[in-house]
Amino acid sequence: MYQIIITFIVLACVLVWYLLKHDHGRRLPVTSLWIACGFGVLGIIAAMLLELNLLPKDFAVSPLSIPIAKRFTFFMSVGFLEEAAKFIPLALFIYKKSYFKEHTDGVIFFAICGLTFGLFENIMYTVSYGSNVGIARLIMTPFFHAASTSILGYYLVNMKINKANKTKFVLACLLLPVMHGFYDFGLGSGLAVLAIFSLMITLLLTIGLFLYFMAANDLDKAAVASIPINSLNYCKFCGKPNANHKMFCEYCGRHI
Repeated sequence: MYQIIITFIVLACVLVWYLLKHDHGRRLPVTSLWIACGFGVLGIIAAMLLELNLLPKDFAVSPLSIPIAKRFTFFMSVGFLEEAAKFIPLALFIYKKSYFKEHTDGVIFFAICGLTFGLFENIMYTVSYGSNVGIARLIMTPFFHAASTSILGYYLVNMKINKANKTKFVLACLLLPVMHGFYDFGLGSGLAVLAIFSLMITLLLTIGLFLYFMAANDLDKAAVASIPINSLNYCKFCGKPNANHKMFCEYCGRHI
């Protein structure tokens, strides 16, 4: 069991390392990254409280004995509650922050939040239900929560930067919880074919995490390329030379 928990932690650390290593924008404040982790912890606590108080209690006893239509409604509710618990608090906190200004920021901050949420959830399930459940979640869900939340974060920061993508953001806020609900329903339905469908969803979202991250990097590179070179020769705040023509000063760290 301990090996499974350690594997979850290692996978989480590797994903964070990858995102930070391949982020071509300015270095993010370390404190803000830990805050994103904190919102992941807050999210898992909020989700548990919401589910305990808003959802039927009989599912915890024998979910397979519940009619399938009622099971579907339950799992769709879980999808919306968990996505809201992960996304909304961090979104309200970070949206107007000065450091939340690049497309990759939306992916990285919200991936870390979702990753923390998923890490605690996976550990709790492993401890509560044993190694077999832990191994199954190791296969199915190591990056599920990170992926779904990071995609929402991508559209949030896109809306902030471009001002005209509110429709895409709203659609993402509807589609991702629905996918989450279908994923949970497939695993909780007791049907092998729907469990395979759930595996397809988690693979699709995990691939989406990396595709959205690459797309965000491309958008940030294009933003830098559109700035006239002459305007990047010196920092307008400290006056130091900007020999590498970066968007952020290598001396004072402020946006040029």
